[in-house]
Amino acid sequence: MRETLGVILVNTMKNLNIFVSSTCFDLSQVRRDMSDFIKEIGHNPYLSEYENFPINPTKQTVENCISAVKNDADIFVLIVGSRYGSLLDTGMSITNLEYETAKTIGIPTYIFLDKAMLNALTFYKSNKDGNFQNIVDNKQIFDFILKIRDEDKLWTFEFEKAQDISSILRVQLSYLFKESLLLKRNLDNQTDEIFNLPISNKALKILVKKHPLFEFEYLGQVLIDEVLKKEDLKNDFTYEIMVETRHHISDRDKLKEWMLHRNVYLYNINMSFGKLITKALKFYLGEPGIASDLKGLFYVAKTYAKLFESLVNWTIETSSCKVPEECVRLKNKFAEMSHDLIEQTWNYPFEVRDQVLEIVNAFDQGEKINFEIKFPIKLNEEIMKEISDEIDLFNQLNN
Repeated sequence: MRETLGVILVNTMKNLNIFVSSTCFDLSQVRRDMSDFIKEIGHNPYLSEYENFPINPTKQTVENCISAVKNDADIFVLIVGSRYGSLLDTGMSITNLEYETAKTIGIPTYIFLDKAMLNALTFYKSNKDGNFQNIVDNKQIFDFILKIRDEDKLWTFEFEKAQDISSILRVQLSYLFKESLLLKRNLDNQTDEIFNLPISNKALKILVKKHPLFEFEYLGQVLIDEVLKKEDLKNDFTYEIMVETRHHISDRDKLKEWMLHRNVYLYNINMSFGKLITKALKFYLGEPGIASDLKGLFYVAKTYAKLFESLVNWTIETSSCKVPEECVRLKNKFAEMSHDLIEQTWNYPFEVRDQVLEIVNAFDQGEKINFEIKFPIKLNEEIMKEISDEIDLFNQLNN
């Protein structure tokens, strides 16, 4: 993910890639004017109909558009006119999907809505079953606008002509530049190190705003960012996706030995989680008013996600182990030992974030705050007892 504020700071607002998203047919002149304006102010316009638009010839049109937003765009400009555009299989238009991609990766997004559309929107809200064919090609465009404004709660600008957009963008980009300079001042000596870390734009924005408790906010954000990178792996666990069998146990004695080794492995993962939070995190996170080590906090988040990955892999490998028929029940019960741990460790970063939000709100209201680092995650004793009972039963039946 491109860290836009960092790029702005390094490039001093020169040669940024500004992606313009809109339908082409009804807004062709606006798009031409936007391309000229972006070039005029020294940046690179990214419009799909122009020769500088990055494409992969092996990908379809939609994939190329999404890839350009995700991998190349520094700033995203959405212009909504009277056309929704062709529908994809998902029911979205390409413009809608481009917007969702920009929102997901967190790049600066500026949204412009045709003033005539906003006037029609008032009537649509009071009569959604009405006929609006003389205004729009698809009523979904109204729902798209409502989602942006009411659900996503993003700021939108009205426009009647391209000059309105360029005038607003000229001002807004100057604000963005000021924000990047503020980031430089706030990060002080850690600037270079932070920009070399793959942290999200959300984490960078926390550093820009620099709330008195920003280090706690930063911790909550990077923990979530890093564990979310393992979401596909967690889905493999949730939906029992097991492609490869790495272990083959041929008899009962070898099964006992294998279970012993796997148990030690799981114990080490669990203990490492605890040490990471109670030792490493406490070392890197300063008390309120005392500077924290931001690079160290990112190490904690990254290592936490790595341990989560090891935990899920332990479960998948254990579950997929090939054992004799009479051992399957015991093996399956043994694999369940980590299930509760996976859910707890997945939820923990979000619980930390919620705890941070509470103390930030309390601080803002002048209340006394107390942020205590706890790691209440442990093996489920009930599951452990069930496994012990299963082992006893297995031994009785096979002696």
